[in-house]
Amino acid sequence: MTKQRNAALCLSILLAFAVTGCKPKAPVESVPAPVPAPVANAPAPAPPAVVPAPVAATPPLAAASADVVDLDQIAVISKPMPPFPFVDYPENIGEQKQQTKASDFDQLHVIVGNKVQAVEGRFRRMVFELADAKVSRFQALRDYAKAATDMGGVKVNTSKPKDEAFEKVNGPFTDAMAKKLDYPNENYSYETYFFPTPTGRKWMLIMANDNSVRVTSIEEKQTASMVKMVTAAVMKSELDSKGRVALYINFDTDKAAIRPDGKPAVDEIAALMKKETALHLSVEGHTDNVGDKARNAILSRERAQAVVQALVSDGIDGARLNAAGHGSDKPLVDNGSEEGRAKNRRVELVKVVKG
Repeated sequence: MTKQRNAALCLSILLAFAVTGCKPKAPVESVPAPVPAPVANAPAPAPPAVVPAPVAATPPLAAASADVVDLDQIAVISKPMPPFPFVDYPENIGEQKQQTKASDFDQLHVIVGNKVQAVEGRFRRMVFELADAKVSRFQALRDYAKAATDMGGVKVNTSKPKDEAFEKVNGPFTDAMAKKLDYPNENYSYETYFFPTPTGRKWMLIMANDNSVRVTSIEEKQTASMVKMVTAAVMKSELDSKGRVALYINFDTDKAAIRPDGKPAVDEIAALMKKETALHLSVEGHTDNVGDKARNAILSRERAQAVVQALVSDGIDGARLNAAGHGSDKPLVDNGSEEGRAKNRRVELVKVVKG
């Protein structure tokens, strides 16, 4: 068996089992270890007598046939996934040939259906040359796609960047959009795989052209708030002195449902209003400048309304509350950094003075 055939077989086995023990070492999670890969120096099996028929490089879309994909309708994966980042470089790609970028927390954008969706969490992107891996574009796409589907992933994009259906929804494909999607150029393929697990949502983006492969693994999570918990007493002080107070109530990305870790802040607002029975508040949502401006305005209003509804459910008279959304129109600080964007994603309580 030639060295090239050996390398190709190693890559296929490596990805099919989503190996661990790679470089850099993945963080440990409380899940069973993935199925280990065969020992590297084990003798290679004899080639089959009959060459198998080619396998399609891209699995069919299982999430939906329509351009709009409802992620909430995709069943949660029951089997455990390998630890983040789920897959790794081919065995013959040494450290000097690995092009890795990673962050513990950032915002990325993926295509779901034919729309761009923001995702927040930790990620790792790996890039390698096909010539260094000694495999074809076809095999690399096939093996990474098979690794994704074997782990329970569902391909959820119905278009790729620059497709007519994509541009109809998202507007003309610009350099800014290419940067947002981390999409180098139109020669690359594009596949989004979604993994709904009991511990949260995970993603894999697979791209390839005739020269290189790009695989991005994402695990959604909320970062710890940069602002300490604001108590009812602090809220009252800020409202009395400034007429407003900014709160950092956690919501899932692009959703208006208050997360469990955002409930304590709502409880403090309720405690304040129960004590200060004459207090009337305008609850106002704000976003950063990432994403569609019109969508951000709607989302900020929906989040403000969610806070109002939570307070009403807690016994506060709805006549003392109103909701408003300003989208990205009123930033506190510059949106040029993740820290700045995080500070601008807020809910403000504004004191309403009744005549």
